Amino acid sequence: MRRLLSVVMLFLGAAAAHAQECQPTAERHAARILGRDSAGGLTPNEFPFVAGEQSLFQTFENGWTFALMSTENGWAVRVFENPQIGMAVDLTSLTPPHGGAPNPRDIEGWHFRNADNTAPNDGSVNAPQSLRAFIVSPGLVGTGGYKPSPDPGAPRLIEPGPDDGIGWLKVLDYGLAGASLVPGGRARMNYLKFDACIAWPRGDAERDRLLDADRLEFTAADHETFGSCGLDLEAFALDATYLPRRLGGDLDGDGAADAVAQVVRKADGKRGLALCRAGTWTSMIGFDDMPGDVAPSYLDQVEAWTWVAPDAPPPPSVGNATLPVADGAILLLERIEKELVAVYWRDEALAARRLYHIVEP
Repeated sequence: MRRLLSVVMLFLGAAAAHAQECQPTAERHAARILGRDSAGGLTPNEFPFVAGEQSLFQTFENGWTFALMSTENGWAVRVFENPQIGMAVDLTSLTPPHGGAPNPRDIEGWHFRNADNTAPNDGSVNAPQSLRAFIVSPGLVGTGGYKPSPDPGAPRLIEPGPDDGIGWLKVLDYGLAGASLVPGGRARMNYLKFDACIAWPRGDAERDRLLDADRLEFTAADHETFGSCGLDLEAFALDATYLPRRLGGDLDGDGAADAVAQVVRKADGKRGLALCRAGTWTSMIGFDDMPGDVAPSYLDQVEAWTWVAPDAPPPPSVGNATLPVADGAILLLERIEKELVAVYWRDEALAARRLYHIVEP
């Protein structure tokens, strides 16, 4: 039991290191609890808060719902598998302890007071303080949920598994009801401003795909794809200097998948792109010539690129520029905040157009 307690505390202690950090990665999802702007809309620019008997709910893209629910002396943190709170499983229910000391998911005014309720907590009350960490268990979705055994001799802790995530809530400010601040009483919280996040592991397939997308190094499969499409791998090397190393979609609008990769000409180090259409035809972009008003040397200066699917909204880098009419997707090549070029297919031919060029001093 002592080893199990240590494992669980180590697991939850990781939340302290990640507090204030709530960024998704290739290995984990992350969702921050948002505040509200003056119009009542959700915004990442404000911290959330509750007051009085208010409760707070926020549903994420996957349907999970974060809940901060009003209780007699404060609020309780829960994450439900769906917005139907009364019928949904609580994914934080494995968070220890289950009996004895207060659970970190329960945030109550008396946790922050001393034993006789006459001053701030001086250590005489064994309760979590400003940083609250809790387990988020995706494995409970679709089950009857976790119910601690009524047997007093049964284990009171469940060891977190590799598929479990971590949530944290940091108390930024709070208020206590004046009437509850009497000696010997139990303080009641009536205001809570906080920052909070939940994070959980991605599935293996999604994780592997995202990790692969973060690699500049081309794989054997990449070489097979472009080599079989006609790229001369004796004269050109697959070589990336910005992410992702390759993009894909339907550039020419024929319904077949196309792929484009960053390449370098071995003879002189000239950089460009190899466009593989439908796994059959290769077009070299940025070498001896370029269509439109774009010089081949531009491909040596590109710092970022984006693939814009048909009918998709333009990315922020486009600004006030207008995307060209194209038969399929559009490839945007960018010198960040300096110049933007669109490469696209139109009337059975490759085309390119400079969307803007900010003159540098």
